[in-house]
Amino acid sequence: MPETAREGRLAAAFVQLVDTSDDDYDVSHHLHSFVRHCVELLDVTAATVVLITAKGATRLEAATSDPHTHDLEFAGLAWDEGPGRDCLCHGGPVREISLNEPSSRTAWPRFVPEAESLGVTSVVTAPLSLRDQVIGVLTLCRGRREPLAADQLRLIEGLARAAAIGVLQRRAAEERDTEAARVQAALRSRVVVEQACGALAQRRRITVDQALRVLQVYARNQRRRLTDIAREVVESTTDLAVSGSGA
Repeated sequence: MPETAREGRLAAAFVQLVDTSDDDYDVSHHLHSFVRHCVELLDVTAATVVLITAKGATRLEAATSDPHTHDLEFAGLAWDEGPGRDCLCHGGPVREISLNEPSSRTAWPRFVPEAESLGVTSVVTAPLSLRDQVIGVLTLCRGRREPLAADQLRLIEGLARAAAIGVLQRRAAEERDTEAARVQAALRSRVVVEQACGALAQRRRITVDQALRVLQVYARNQRRRLTDIAREVVESTTDLAVSGSGA
């Protein structure tokens, strides 16, 4: 790839990974774009990313450039071994690991033979992290003997960081939207209850505090939500004419 074209692809990759503000954002599409950029821009044969879902849920989101390496990565997680699993659990720096080393065979006795059967000679792992928060792992498979150059390792780190920033920004925005919706719903419920208290106080010639107590007792006796009872009072579809409903 010509240098100018490569620079353009790099810039486009980083922009796409960080900008997750689109209303049509989908995490699966985001991860598949991420692994595609990795294979196209790096000297690797396959890429797989595993992402822990929001709030540490055990369900995982994943994407891969090759179905065999996808199966390998999830087999490693099931076996509780492998470089991807170790990076996901402990984070750590970006590094390339030769599978032919005795230490690799000792640490991952099931993962290494399976990887070698696919022609994988080394694996590069990079945590998807921001500060101390690890939200996933990028696993890159290689089938060559010569190690990756230092600039390639720095690029891997940058791509992984950009992907993590994009995901975390999107999660933060979704949490803000959820909280805003919750506050709005609470305010609407409060307004309905206050309206019902006013209407009930006027009908029964009682105080607003007494009217609130009537609503609460009635809702509890009926095992229904206070807001639903209040809305019916406002709409004059409930008269609360039950024993034990209060004043």
